[in-house]
Amino acid sequence: MIIKRNRPPKASPGRRIIKRNRPAVGEVIGKTIVKRHRGVVVGGPPERPRGPRGPRFHRPGFSWRPSKALLWTAATAATLAAAVYGGYWVWTSPFFKVSDIQVVGNQRISNTTVVEAVDLLGESMFDADLAAAQEALYAQPLVNSVKIERDWPHSIRIVVEERKAWGTWEQSGVRYTIDREGVVLGVGAAPEGSPVIKSSEPGNRITGDHVDYQAVDATAEIYEKLPRQLGTTVAEVAFITGKGVQVTTTNNQTALFGDSSSIPYKLSVWAALQSEAQAQRINYTTIDLRYGNRPVLQ
Repeated sequence: MIIKRNRPPKASPGRRIIKRNRPAVGEVIGKTIVKRHRGVVVGGPPERPRGPRGPRFHRPGFSWRPSKALLWTAATAATLAAAVYGGYWVWTSPFFKVSDIQVVGNQRISNTTVVEAVDLLGESMFDADLAAAQEALYAQPLVNSVKIERDWPHSIRIVVEERKAWGTWEQSGVRYTIDREGVVLGVGAAPEGSPVIKSSEPGNRITGDHVDYQAVDATAEIYEKLPRQLGTTVAEVAFITGKGVQVTTTNNQTALFGDSSSIPYKLSVWAALQSEAQAQRINYTTIDLRYGNRPVLQ
């Protein structure tokens, strides 16, 4: 049966596209990956705020870290400064000033004389002039050798070797003690049995004077070698102005040697002439050996 209606039937509504600002439920949105220096940030870069005249200026931040080279340089400079200051303090410190001087080995020369001669009290241990002090001590007539050394932190040690008495130099009736180099050590007798030289020179001697070295050298050799070559000993040695050394033996023979040159040869000539004189029964009291191979008997 056909039924006629007064109103037309409702048509089904058509589909409608709706644009949404937000994703629908369950919808997945693609992600934008932005590469930065530190890590990965999801999403696009933030928009810069805009001012009334365009983009606002962004002031960059300031971050500074010292480098290793700079740190090393600063540490080295600080160390050097500390070392310089410490060295200056040590150099000028009263703790390293000479306050004590030890003198050993001296018998005739006093400690006070030695200390005053070197003049080192109050000087710095680092730059004290030991060479000049040693030279000042060598100027002392009784000093034969000297050794000076530092004894840290504030002492100086001085080892003195004095001149040793060797013989006697008799002049103008005064007997002076001399050493092997002919330096006058003072008035007085030398060790028993030591050589005695009687000088015809006028005047007196003082400590530190040097007597004639030719006479001293000749006497030293004659005292040593004459007994072996002539079988006799020395009774007296004289130093005569203009003639030189004259020796008298215990058997009353006198020999003129002149200077100290060729003493062994002169003794050999004397010994040979003595043997010849005995063989020929020639008596003599004086022999002049000053002319080498031309001796003269009297």
